Amino acid sequence: MGFGKRFPVAATEFLDAVGVNVADHVRSNEFLALAREGKIDTERLKRFALAEFQSQEAEFTAYGLLLSRYPHEVPGGFFSFVAHELMQARHRMVSGAAPALGMSPDEMRRAPVAGPVRRFTEFISWVALHAGAAEAALTARTDFTLWCNSCAELADVLRDADDVPEEVVAYIDAYRDNPPEVADGVLQVIEHGLAQGEPRDWVTRSAVRMDPALRAWWQSAAVGRQESGW
Repeated sequence: MGFGKRFPVAATEFLDAVGVNVADHVRSNEFLALAREGKIDTERLKRFALAEFQSQEAEFTAYGLLLSRYPHEVPGGFFSFVAHELMQARHRMVSGAAPALGMSPDEMRRAPVAGPVRRFTEFISWVALHAGAAEAALTARTDFTLWCNSCAELADVLRDADDVPEEVVAYIDAYRDNPPEVADGVLQVIEHGLAQGEPRDWVTRSAVRMDPALRAWWQSAAVGRQESGW
């Protein structure tokens, strides 16, 4: 995706404008805090796996729709890469993490959706339908940045924990690094979106919602607030 070129401030300024404090996000992660206290039991691991599985359902559709909305090779390449990464994670889930926790993918598809997870999927679906290409790409990049940093620390803690299946640790650890195709590739998509007339005030409007959405997601996995239903 051409990561060697330099990008003008017009693109890079939007990354700073999102204003996400990664260290504070990780520090406030309730699931990670419980893991550090040795309080992550099988039930919490199952809630994490189910929330992840259910979120992927919306994300697959979202990035496929974004690819169809923005088929140009710059945003299209970005969104197809994200969709591929998510599908790879789904394969790791159904072949490793879920079975290790005694969870059936078919049962997971029929399970109730916790309120914070449902709101996360609704948010992602809104982005797919309404966001500009730059806006959607920056949202994805913010998601990956926060998620990968959280998972890196969580994997390190759970690796030394008792009774945590190695398949679950491996699943989480696979998210350790934010791919450069996302972390750097977003800059090309922002430049493309601006060149196509995407309003500048659209670019960050969804990305700034990712931090609170993920905080609520992790809290739900930690404490089990279901609030299921519509």
